[in-house]
Amino acid sequence: MSRRKLVYLALGSRRINAALRLTVQAARDGADVTLVVLDRPAWSEVEAPPGVLLRRLRDERAVRQFLAGGALPPGAALVAGDAPALVPAWAVARRRPDVSVATEPGATPARSPRQADLAVVTPWYPGPNDDFAGAFVQTTTDAVRSGFDTVVTVHSEGWFYPRAEASPDAVDTVADRLAARAAMRVVTDTPQGELCRVAVPSLTAGGYPQWIDAHVHAVRAALPTGRIEAPVVHAHTGLYGGAVAAALAHPQARVVVTEHATFLARVLGQAGVRRRYAAMLDRADVVLCVGGGLRDYLRSEFPRHADKVQLVPNPIDFDGFTVRAAPVTELDRWLYVGRLIEHKGVRVLLEAFAVAAAERTARTLTLVGSGPLADELARRAAELGLADRVRVLPPVPPDRVAALMHAHDLLVHLSAKETFGMTVVEAVGAGLPVLVARSDGPRETMAGLDGVAGRLIDVDCTPEQVAEAFRALAAELPRLDLAAARDVLRARYGKDAVAAELRRWYGEPIDRTGAAAAGPADPPGADRIVVVVTDDAAAARVGPGLARAVAGGARVDVLTTVDGIGAEPGVTVHRLRAGAGLERLRQAEDVVLSRVPGRVVDGLLRAARRRPGPGLEVLLRRARRLHRRGARKAEAVLTGPGWTRRRADALWSEVRGTVLPGLDLARTRCVVAAGPAARELAARLVAGHSGVVVMASLDQVSGNGAGPQK
Repeated sequence: MSRRKLVYLALGSRRINAALRLTVQAARDGADVTLVVLDRPAWSEVEAPPGVLLRRLRDERAVRQFLAGGALPPGAALVAGDAPALVPAWAVARRRPDVSVATEPGATPARSPRQADLAVVTPWYPGPNDDFAGAFVQTTTDAVRSGFDTVVTVHSEGWFYPRAEASPDAVDTVADRLAARAAMRVVTDTPQGELCRVAVPSLTAGGYPQWIDAHVHAVRAALPTGRIEAPVVHAHTGLYGGAVAAALAHPQARVVVTEHATFLARVLGQAGVRRRYAAMLDRADVVLCVGGGLRDYLRSEFPRHADKVQLVPNPIDFDGFTVRAAPVTELDRWLYVGRLIEHKGVRVLLEAFAVAAAERTARTLTLVGSGPLADELARRAAELGLADRVRVLPPVPPDRVAALMHAHDLLVHLSAKETFGMTVVEAVGAGLPVLVARSDGPRETMAGLDGVAGRLIDVDCTPEQVAEAFRALAAELPRLDLAAARDVLRARYGKDAVAAELRRWYGEPIDRTGAAAAGPADPPGADRIVVVVTDDAAAARVGPGLARAVAGGARVDVLTTVDGIGAEPGVTVHRLRAGAGLERLRQAEDVVLSRVPGRVVDGLLRAARRRPGPGLEVLLRRARRLHRRGARKAEAVLTGPGWTRRRADALWSEVRGTVLPGLDLARTRCVVAAGPAARELAARLVAGHSGVVVMASLDQVSGNGAGPQK
């Protein structure tokens, strides 16, 4: 019986690991595999994997000729393994219905993700291109899955590529067409539940706003209904998973976001990022930070949402990190596990090891991970004469980390930025002493364990200072009590303890459909609530919350510039007309500059999608991108801070003159600013009333002003 032909296209430079691993596995499974790559420097030293025929071609035109020249017999499979491969893959898909096209070997496009009791949404998850990425998400999901009948993890995986490797308009066009055929998702079964991996082509020069929007768009296109079908959605990272959940979760679903990111302070200043993050906070029911430093940062940056930003650490699978058979007696075999990037301190680590290695020839260093510094570290080790004592290895699957730690004597982790530091806790769980920098995460996780599990040092130590700390640790090794440290950490971060905390925050799905009979989750304890509504979208969201607040005994005053809210028992509506002229001018500008041209281009795009060839659609996408860029610049000029202040001044003048005298702010518990434009007015209302807080949603109003719904 002949083997099925499989051609795997890897035409870029960012998914080499995935190409090698997936083609080897396909060959082992019995396929006749050809791996097609372009003659790029990134592939120059890569040899053909076992059982795989490697074809190096000059450019995309040569790839198309190869595919059209008999490489794909009837019934063959074609895999587009990275973003640049999508364009030639689509050319085959539209002409060859007898060839299956997917993003991974063995994918079944007809398989859709199921409805779930719990949906996990994440941009990071262990996969063929990186075993270690998102291991903490996998551990968290495994910890809570026993509480749900059906768990589905949606992994939106960024497929980054530079403009030099492919046209973004062409990639986006064919990605949408392939998504319509369910070819951009792969659904498989895992021990944690069903996994739906979604490819998200992402231009490296795009920036976070574009990357976030790409994740939302790709997941929406990959899901059968365009929504996340689950009553509870647990999203990881606010910028990606949180944004996807905020956009695609059902209105009645409970959205819990875990924030891990160390880079928030760096990216929130980018245009559009803060607005997207604030929108995520508006929708999320709670944001759980894995470290206290991250929690405090978010509360300071978004004070109106401070009550919903809480602390829940990552869980650690201590059962999977069994203690090594024999205790450590010499600190000879150093280990680092993590990303090989600047802020992880790997350069300092290598230089410090060189100092320690000169004192004892038995000492070795193993660096396990991927990142832009991998080649540099290998070269530097050779320059130091340590090429035979320093190994730089690719990431390993999470289930192999414990064995890796058992084969070493010391974990050294010098990261300057760490929100939690799972690897440090896992090392202690495996019976390994640690030498770790005192960044935010390890300072919390290792609290009280300095001198018990190892030694903590300052984040800005020089290599010589690290080596000196190592000597001190080696001298006190007999006095360490790793068993006691393990017990302490298990009580803090064990799967059972953290899972119980997560389930408490999952609570019950919130009914946002408007049934007042359901009552509030926690009855309000104050007599009055003020709600400020300044746009139509916010008006549509507040209706159910008003019903719950009234059912709980509160009286509600609504200050609104829109007509979508009607008076009802317990609700007094104050309609604000000031600033209407300014708003009409802004709306007219929006229609002329954005909506009309945008609708024309969108209509042409819909027509272009019916054409078999993608050429016209690519051109129209380029035109739409340029139009949107110009419209955003015009909007920034026409409706910038000056316009916002003028409108806020006009509204405040009306409120102060006609509404404020009738508001009993002394008995008002909170002011809810429903929508971004309402925040300025809400802030002016509460000025001078220290006991009144501003909230972003009626869903936050509970008996204590915070905490999970029961």
